[in-house]
Amino acid sequence: MPKTTPTDKEFPAWSETQNYGISRLKVGAEVEPHFHDCHEYWIIISGRGDAMSEGQPYELGPGDMLLTKAGDYHSLKVTEEMVAVYYYGVMPEHGRWGHLHEGEDLPWAEHLKSIGAAA
Repeated sequence: MPKTTPTDKEFPAWSETQNYGISRLKVGAEVEPHFHDCHEYWIIISGRGDAMSEGQPYELGPGDMLLTKAGDYHSLKVTEEMVAVYYYGVMPEHGRWGHLHEGEDLPWAEHLKSIGAAA
């Protein structure tokens, strides 16, 4: 079985994960509202926080997993020092990496249209 690390990020072609990392967040830290062109998953190892995903509020704690669909806004406010693993699902062709923001970045269908790609 292949092995990778958060710095290597080398994934086999069959993998449904294309990016991941470990976040260590202090009390009061915030992850601003944003979206991605692929699905994103957070697994809480320790600590607590208040999240918003797909318009719904969630209290997160150890063992919880937040699943956010591509294109849906999500955010987090840490209420107890947190360690979490995040990972991205498969990034579609022409997908953009990183945090995308309303008013700065086009939604997926509009992005594809702007670059002349098929939806």
